[in-house]
Amino acid sequence: MVGRAGLLLAVLIFAAPGRIFAEEVVTGQAVLTGTIRGTVRDREIESPIALARVTILGQPLSAISSIDGTFLLRNVPPGSHTLTVAKDGYDRLILPDVVAVPGRLTEVSVDLAAEVFELEELVVTGADPLVDSEVGMLEIRATAVSLQDAVSSDLISKAGASDVAGALKLVVGASVVGGKYATVRGLSDRYTGTTLNGVRIPSADPRRRAVQLDLFPTGTLESVTVTKSFLPDMQGDFTGGGVDIRTRSIPDGKVLSLTTSLEYNTLATGDPGYLTYGGGGVDTLAHDDGSRSLPEGSTDPLPTLPRFTPRPTADQMAASMEYDGLVRSFDPIMGVSPEAAPFNNGFSMVAGDRYEFGDARVLGVMSALSYSHKFDSYEDGINNHGGVSDEAQEITIDKPRVDTRGQEEALIGALANFVLRPSDDHELSLRVVANQSAEDEARFQVQDAGDTSVEQNHSLHYTERSLVSFQLHGAHTLQADRRPRIEWVAASNRTSQDEPDVRFFRNTYDAATQSGSMPPGTAHQNTRRIFRAIEEDNVQGALHATIPFEGPGNIWGFVKAGLFSDRTDRTYGQNSYFYSFATPQVGYPFNADAVENQTYSIFEASGPNQLWTDVFLESERIGLAGNTPPAPNQLLWVIEPFGDDVDYDGKQSIGAVYAMGELPLRHDLKVVGGVRRESTALTVTPINRAFGLVDVIEVQESGDRAIITVDQDLAIADIEDTLYLPALSAVWEPATRMNVRLSWSRTLARPTFRELAPVATEEFIFGDEYIGNPDLTLSHITNYDLRWEWFRRTGDVLAASLFYKDLTDPIEHISFSVSDRSFIQPVNYERGTVRGLEIEARLGLDLFSEKLRNLSAGVNATWIDSEVDVPVAERESLAPFGLAETTRRLQGQPEYVYNFNIAWDDDTRGWSGGLFYNRIGETLLTGAARGVADGIPNVFEQSYSTADLTVGKRLTEIVSIGFKARNLLQPARSSIYRRPNGEEVVKTERQTAALFALSVSFKW
Repeated sequence: MVGRAGLLLAVLIFAAPGRIFAEEVVTGQAVLTGTIRGTVRDREIESPIALARVTILGQPLSAISSIDGTFLLRNVPPGSHTLTVAKDGYDRLILPDVVAVPGRLTEVSVDLAAEVFELEELVVTGADPLVDSEVGMLEIRATAVSLQDAVSSDLISKAGASDVAGALKLVVGASVVGGKYATVRGLSDRYTGTTLNGVRIPSADPRRRAVQLDLFPTGTLESVTVTKSFLPDMQGDFTGGGVDIRTRSIPDGKVLSLTTSLEYNTLATGDPGYLTYGGGGVDTLAHDDGSRSLPEGSTDPLPTLPRFTPRPTADQMAASMEYDGLVRSFDPIMGVSPEAAPFNNGFSMVAGDRYEFGDARVLGVMSALSYSHKFDSYEDGINNHGGVSDEAQEITIDKPRVDTRGQEEALIGALANFVLRPSDDHELSLRVVANQSAEDEARFQVQDAGDTSVEQNHSLHYTERSLVSFQLHGAHTLQADRRPRIEWVAASNRTSQDEPDVRFFRNTYDAATQSGSMPPGTAHQNTRRIFRAIEEDNVQGALHATIPFEGPGNIWGFVKAGLFSDRTDRTYGQNSYFYSFATPQVGYPFNADAVENQTYSIFEASGPNQLWTDVFLESERIGLAGNTPPAPNQLLWVIEPFGDDVDYDGKQSIGAVYAMGELPLRHDLKVVGGVRRESTALTVTPINRAFGLVDVIEVQESGDRAIITVDQDLAIADIEDTLYLPALSAVWEPATRMNVRLSWSRTLARPTFRELAPVATEEFIFGDEYIGNPDLTLSHITNYDLRWEWFRRTGDVLAASLFYKDLTDPIEHISFSVSDRSFIQPVNYERGTVRGLEIEARLGLDLFSEKLRNLSAGVNATWIDSEVDVPVAERESLAPFGLAETTRRLQGQPEYVYNFNIAWDDDTRGWSGGLFYNRIGETLLTGAARGVADGIPNVFEQSYSTADLTVGKRLTEIVSIGFKARNLLQPARSSIYRRPNGEEVVKTERQTAALFALSVSFKW
């Protein structure tokens, strides 16, 4: 499939614009053309200027100067030409009468006079002035020493992306899992490092290593760059790709802009059936008002539940009153209720200015604030649990559930940049990034229990996340002939995730009798209230020194060395409670009050639409009985602590030292190589405050998995490892603005704290539970990359890439059932591979006709073939269920990723717009595994497509309006169980909404 589809797309992309190659054939004959080579330097300080644009007037030939200031123009028609040399911050220079001689090399020297000291200003602002435009990003990519793909804020804006997750859909080979987590070239977020302005941001999500990309609204963005090949100055776990989020730079002058928007969700806005709950929803500031907080004194030890007697002792009465006070201190809402959702809304504001003091001193200030408030919903979805009990049997769904969900979220993002340049050669910058988000989910599931009976399952789940990052950067160019450069960074990051008062409630209900009861099982399998909190502190420091050197033929290279340190401390705490009914009632069935109290243990509806949760925690049903039963200390529904909650502490220390260099062998060939020594110390210590015991999953000799209880000291995860990570790459320029890149490297992947901790968390009662594995180890990866790219015209690119990755001890997620519980757990497999093909084109459509000069198009496609070797023991255990495979697909990766966009920008009339299409291929979510006496098949997420449309109109110099239509195709999102023989059964399915938004922007 890869070969045939790849060949077809290559023909369409590369062969269609026939005039591209026709021109090259004419000018490409060596005997008829000449070559112009030169160096661009700063006239005053005589240093090379990178990223200067050199163009031959009247010819489709241009070049960009490299880091040593050199440029090369091949296939130049003979005769006299006029060159223009341009670089932001410098006076544009015109060089007339540059003669190209057939078969000969013409040397030129270009000295640009600074309008402002652009190279130094680049340091001050912390970002290149080109990077907020798509043209600029392609120019930077063309001269980079590593494989890069990027999108600018310009394209992000046209795409209508509201956060980094949406922006990544525009990058070749990139996709986003769950709307939040980056996947590059089929490798999940574990293999994809995320940095903010080059600094790693820790994750607050207990299940993920990567930072949540939806924390960064596009109002604060300048660009998003994905680096796909590893170099020693990068962190060692940048395997699939390094995603660097660059925040807005310092403007040239005063900037003030404001945008406000209103959005309609086809499944939520105005829908009276939108699910929420009493007291639910998120605050405008995305911060809980304290109503969900753990009640004061609820963590204090409780007395033993008293014995109920007609004449209780003082101690028994006091104990009953303590239980009464505790149960009444919790919010009395346990279930869902419908309420119409309003429109989604949002705004963003950007303000900044630049202050100059004297000849060289510059102070820049930039700030941004973004806010969004959204509602989403689906009804009549599917959430099944199934398995296989015998090879001869089909996949059986033992828990078929109809699933309905309402979700509300708010996000606030703030950014402040302060940049000081005390002199031409030194700069300091401080960035402060703060994000606050809240998400509230109300979920209701119904499971057929036979005849007229159903099982009802409520889940109320509020999550609050925050991030505060302080980043201090310094860059210093030393006064020496070679002008070495020193850069350093110190960062302090704090993240948190708070899940206060997660509530689960499960009951049976018979429509014929309009009555319900608790299903069989323990009390905590029917009701639960959970309070979870994560706090994580991270400190980073890095030092880099770069020394340029001039080799033979005036070719510049560099050597670079540096140090890196990263320390992370995480604390995780959980307090869980469940409800129980204090039975038997003293005096039952002979006492009327006792009979009345006993009725509260079950549910009798007053109408067909009433739910037990509507009345469950009414005052007369909880705590001390409100009537006069024979036992005055008689309790009804009470709440009790779970008793065996497991907390954990996590610590991770990473230290690294590296050395690398760029050696330009010729003007058209350079080699970059080096090595990084990186050490890892990672520990997770589980803590059971009550008993000092924790549950872990153990594989039995039979192949069955079982839950066993061990001393918490035996479940400590401890990883210590030191690796040497070499990298070698070469960049060859066979023709003007054409590169062939080849790279080889070794990298690693680490398990997350959550993956190592023996703690089980779930979405709802009897839903899938995620449990960590203290036995996980590091993964080692060897990477191979080959890319051809052609930047024939400014702003255009054609590229094709091949990649291959060999993984040792990859971490995979498997699913299995134990004791009527469904688990997902990470495990190490022995070996895996990923191979793939990428094809990309970004073109201005004026290439075909001048009438299309305002249109540009981009298309990229990635085909991925991956597999892991299933261990022999696992295969043997799965054979009785017809689930054995020698190899299967790598978990978390799609078969393919397609992106297409066409953008329209008519600056004269003030119109702009874009159409963006994305398709994600089938993705393995969890691998098959054996539980107890059954097997769970592989689970795949089905392929789906999305399409977005944006239109903008500038009304005046200040006011613009915009329209966005997102997810126009409204694909159903579904996952399936699949056996190796091809049998499939639906696991989950839900609708998705189309979104229509209007916005108004003001820019001064």
